[in-house]
Amino acid sequence: MAFLNLIWAKILWLFSWHTLVSIFGIVFALGLVVIVHEWGHFIACRLLGIRVEEFSIGFGKLLKQWKGKKETVFSLRAIPLGGYVKPAGEAYFREVEIKSDDEFAAKPWWARSIMVFAGAGMNYVLALIIFFFIIIFMGMPVTNPAKVPSVLGEVKTGYPAEKVGLMAGDKITFINGAETNNWKDLLLTLDKANKENLQEVTVTYEREGVETTVPITFDETRKLGIVVEPTYEKVGFFKSIEMAAYQCYYWTKLSLVTIAEKIYHKQAPEMAGPIGIFELVGKGVHNGAEDYFFLIALISVAIGMFNLFPIPILDGGHIVFFIIEGITGKRPTEKTLNNACGVGAFILIGLVLFATYQDIGRLKKHSTNKAVAAETQVQENTQEVQND
Repeated sequence: MAFLNLIWAKILWLFSWHTLVSIFGIVFALGLVVIVHEWGHFIACRLLGIRVEEFSIGFGKLLKQWKGKKETVFSLRAIPLGGYVKPAGEAYFREVEIKSDDEFAAKPWWARSIMVFAGAGMNYVLALIIFFFIIIFMGMPVTNPAKVPSVLGEVKTGYPAEKVGLMAGDKITFINGAETNNWKDLLLTLDKANKENLQEVTVTYEREGVETTVPITFDETRKLGIVVEPTYEKVGFFKSIEMAAYQCYYWTKLSLVTIAEKIYHKQAPEMAGPIGIFELVGKGVHNGAEDYFFLIALISVAIGMFNLFPIPILDGGHIVFFIIEGITGKRPTEKTLNNACGVGAFILIGLVLFATYQDIGRLKKHSTNKAVAAETQVQENTQEVQND
């Protein structure tokens, strides 16, 4: 009976509104990012005179197919997580037979480079557009803590602030009798308490016009577990474009620098695999449109950047071969290209497996932390009952 109840609970969870929204959010986000990537290849083919045999939306079983202009077949397939573009004569090794001048292999090395680069380029265009609309409607976050009100945006579970009842939206007005008019005052006061090694601070907060004062005891982390409520300032049209472009640059640079530092210090880089991405997007869709589309923009930047890595089988690896061809005047042999792509596939599978391993590790750690927190809460409740 218990087993049947468990199965029924899982079925209800699978078809719950929360789960269905998460699944839709994942499919839309990843589908959009990959389709835009392939659309970049498709547009470049059109502009460069490369015939496209098929443009598929999705993978797997064919659902519908129709013929468009210039002999291109458009396909709709069952698995909506991406798609692909199939240019005519896509094999470009030295021994290949070129049958017409509208084939991919018939084009000069620089044209093929543009076509391959266009996928990642469109990912950056998508990210730029999303960042722009977020900034033009929401504004840019104020980074000067002296201009940010001391209002809580989040109270982290399990930390001292949450245990005494502080909530998102509360405004901190005093800490240890010192007035906190903004986030800078709050940080300076807490920093002073840490330097003096105080074990407890007295916090006064305002909620719905009512002020409450509570003592908060520091835990071993010496953190209260509070996060600032973001404050935004409106910016103009051209400034929004500038800041959106900077976001693309910033997140690309941050990713590359982080990976380089990890490799330099002989540490394993933090990566998100399929499980991690699904979990991240699934949660993001419930955090509001701004967070969700910001996440899509970040994924688009990541996909664009990753595809340009000089790994054979990825777009960046093909571009390396094209550049070598441009310098030497010779294309790679079929054997060389196949061997390189085999190595690239091996590296790619290894990265996916490694990222998935890290995803599972994070899930296990999260589950363990939740179990410990639950056990601690039970022990505290038991102690309270005994004291009563």
